Amino acid sequence: MKEDHIKYALKNRELKLERRHLFSHYSIVGFLLITPSIFIFMFIKDYDKNMLKPTPSGFLWFFFVFLFLSFLSYYIQKKRLKYKVVDTKLNKATLRKIIGEVATKLEWQIIKSNTKVIIAKTHPSFFSGSRGEHITILFDTDAVLVNSICDPDEKSSLVSMGRNTKNENTLIEAIKMANKL
Repeated sequence: MKEDHIKYALKNRELKLERRHLFSHYSIVGFLLITPSIFIFMFIKDYDKNMLKPTPSGFLWFFFVFLFLSFLSYYIQKKRLKYKVVDTKLNKATLRKIIGEVATKLEWQIIKSNTKVIIAKTHPSFFSGSRGEHITILFDTDAVLVNSICDPDEKSSLVSMGRNTKNENTLIEAIKMANKL
C-alpha cells in the first residue's frame, strides 16, 4: 500500500484501490451497464438515420431496471471500501499480537506489515464459495481501521459468502475484548 493511499484512507476512512484493482472491484457495474449502453447505441443509430421507431414499453423497463441495478451495484461496491473504525488505547505491540492471533484463527496470510498498515489475504479452498479476501488494517492515533473485501487480485466475485464480514467482525471483537481488560 502506497503512502498516499494510506494518507487518503486515514483521512477519508475509505480503502483506495490501485488502478489495476478498480476494474476487478467494479466489474459488475460495467457488466450491468452493457444492456443500457446497447439500448442507447441503437436509439442513437436510429436517430441518426431518421428512422426512429416507437419503443415498446418492455424495452424501457429493461433499460431502467439494468440502469438501476448498475447504480445499486456501484453504491454497494463503494460502500464495501469503507473502513470499520475501532477506537482503542491499546499499544501497537498488543494490537499486533491480537491481529496475529486472529490471522492464525482465520487462516490469513500476512503479505505486508509495517508500522502503519497490515495487509493479509486468504486463499480458501475451491468449495468454500470464495476466491479469497483482501484484509487491510491501518493504525491511526487511538484507532484501528479494518477493511475486508473480495481479493482484487483474483477474478471478480460478487459475494464472499459472509467471509468479509467475519474477518472484520472477528478482529473488531478481539480488539474490543482486549480494550475491556
